[in-house]
Amino acid sequence: MESPSADTARRARKFPIRKQLERLRRRQRALIYTHDNPDPDSLAAAWGLAKVFRHVLGLDSTIAHGGIVGRAQNRAMVDNLGIKLTSTEKLNADQFDLIALLDSQPETGNNSLPVGHRIDVVIDHHPPRPESRRASWCDIRPDLGATSTIVFEYLRDLRITIDPALATAFFFALRTETRDLGREATAKERHAYLALVPLVDHALLYRMSHPKVPRAHFAALDRALRSAEIHGNIVAVNLGRLGYPDLVAEIADLLLSYDQAKLVLCAGHYDGSAYLSLRAEPTQRRAGSLMRTIVGTSGAAGGHGTMAGARLFKTIRSARTLDVEFKRLVAKLCDVTNQTDGPESRLLASGRSNFLSGAGEET
Repeated sequence: MESPSADTARRARKFPIRKQLERLRRRQRALIYTHDNPDPDSLAAAWGLAKVFRHVLGLDSTIAHGGIVGRAQNRAMVDNLGIKLTSTEKLNADQFDLIALLDSQPETGNNSLPVGHRIDVVIDHHPPRPESRRASWCDIRPDLGATSTIVFEYLRDLRITIDPALATAFFFALRTETRDLGREATAKERHAYLALVPLVDHALLYRMSHPKVPRAHFAALDRALRSAEIHGNIVAVNLGRLGYPDLVAEIADLLLSYDQAKLVLCAGHYDGSAYLSLRAEPTQRRAGSLMRTIVGTSGAAGGHGTMAGARLFKTIRSARTLDVEFKRLVAKLCDVTNQTDGPESRLLASGRSNFLSGAGEET
């Protein structure tokens, strides 16, 4: 077992970014995967790595993602910054000789890198997976609060100028991923945050932070509030059919602001798949392990201290089918956290669970 002093020394060493780049000198086509339904941290990290490849290797990169960019803030980020994205459905990974995966890891179930495919670069801040060792460039730092922090350090160490658009992307990523440095942020996030402030385009940042949303967004909020159940200090809500997959994370973040909530579990289904999001108060710091425990072998789950996500393997195309699975997961979460299963009450006293009667919902 590595001694504490050896571990400290290892962490103090800088990642050999120049050496890793030199190994890729002869590559000609770069493909950078974000995780599916990418969030600001994944998008900013991928965009930043593309700049590293272009500046040092002279390579243009294709940034690819599975799923959709659904959350209004995430769409506003892509649109306002002009980040060029390609759906994985429109490309063949075999046509690229440099493959990178950002803010995710191989075979975790939340990215579209083909199972078993060659991978050259893995950069992430989630707990390491054995499959990531296939990459010769494997930089996984679960002690950090954001993957963007890692890529920001690359640019700084390589002395590559960070333009206002990229600075705004990094800054927005750090804000959203750490909830304004209050969720799992470290000294490195704080350093990056302060270094980026004078570089940010604040007009762009405002448009990204306060996007307009469609009427359907408010319908989803209404459905969430009326359907939310309280089990001790757990809030659980089944949203039924989703307009986009990361709506579950958006609602979970919102409901965690309830003053009695320590944990929030949110679920919904989109295009045949069931998505889950778990949020925890900073005092809990076990969202990842809880999600993996309750999902078990029924899906792919991951996360860390205060936030986690999962996708179930079972095909789900109706709210009723998801309701059966969700009740099982809620009961298990209540059991492992010693909370009362019931439910005890609705979040809104006059609320009713109306997700089964949503417009166009299959039953």
